[in-house]
Amino acid sequence: MRVLLGLFLLLALASSSNASYCLCRDGIVEKQLQTTLDYACGAGADCTPILQNGACYQPNTVKSHCDWAANSYFQRAGQIPGSCNFSNTATLSANPPSTVVTGCIYPSSTSGTGFPTTTPATGSPGINVSPGAPAFGPTGVTDQGNGTTSLFISYALTTTLWFLALVFLWGQ
Repeated sequence: MRVLLGLFLLLALASSSNASYCLCRDGIVEKQLQTTLDYACGAGADCTPILQNGACYQPNTVKSHCDWAANSYFQRAGQIPGSCNFSNTATLSANPPSTVVTGCIYPSSTSGTGFPTTTPATGSPGINVSPGAPAFGPTGVTDQGNGTTSLFISYALTTTLWFLALVFLWGQ
């Protein structure tokens, strides 16, 4: 019985993933994506990799650059609920974008991140950052419909299963 319970718990842990990416939604007009890109880069995202000749510059599309900027902002914000919304132009994903080129590594965790203490440069080549970012950005306490709740439930379920298994094993 202990072996079966141990295998069940191992399977539960193997099936859950902590990777979480913030990506711009498909079907959003370029102007809105550009606003998200501008806001994220101006508010602390590391947008250096999407500058011309950067590791993540290709594909050179507003959507691809928006994906990078939104994800960078989200990771640097510590993946807090609501930091991947951008007026409903972005959503959470368990996978990085399918358009990522070799050499471009999308961060999926908050380790080693954090908002810089200096203001990022604006108007860099390849990124159109408007001076004085608009009153726009991550909003809300939760990001409904993007998997945040299911990620929390998965984590809570896994933790509960571990606790119950330990209680069961110690009780034997």
